[in-house]
Amino acid sequence: MSVYVRIQSGIVAEIIAPMLDGSGVEIPIASRFYPLVAATLVDVTAYAVEPRPGWVATESSGAWAFSAPVPVALSGAQQAAVAFSAGIQIKSTATASLNGTYSIDTLSQSDIIAIETGLNAGKGFPDGSTMFNYPDASGIMHSFSEADFSNFAAAVRDYVYALRSAVAGISTSLPSPAATIP
Repeated sequence: MSVYVRIQSGIVAEIIAPMLDGSGVEIPIASRFYPLVAATLVDVTAYAVEPRPGWVATESSGAWAFSAPVPVALSGAQQAAVAFSAGIQIKSTATASLNGTYSIDTLSQSDIIAIETGLNAGKGFPDGSTMFNYPDASGIMHSFSEADFSNFAAAVRDYVYALRSAVAGISTSLPSPAATIP
């Protein structure tokens, strides 16, 4: 079966898959497209690796070469934005049930700061209990003591600060998304 590609401005724009008639015989490409269009398609059937849309196509003396596009390098600010959306991975050495990935978006940061501020003011958790359920990024609740939550809040604070430093250009590398707390 023959596979063709349509190339536009040196980029593979489309893969043209084989088409069969009712009896299972391949319909020739010249029968499927106007002659002017069919003449612009490149047969890639014999290539060891079939090119994909977006690949770079270069022609030299009638022979085509294909290469995957070079990944776009993200700026530090873009990498930090990705890191913010990915959250922070917490591992507790004392309370394994706290292990998980937690959101650090603006709303989550506000919640964490508000709860930690209440703890620091001696007001306890919002519901007045000695243990507090707080969700990870997938919505699973984890039961925190006051000390555990303070350690968690400090890890989030430090990670967010390090990410913001990278965005501002103060730091040239992103921090690890994993933090260990007692």
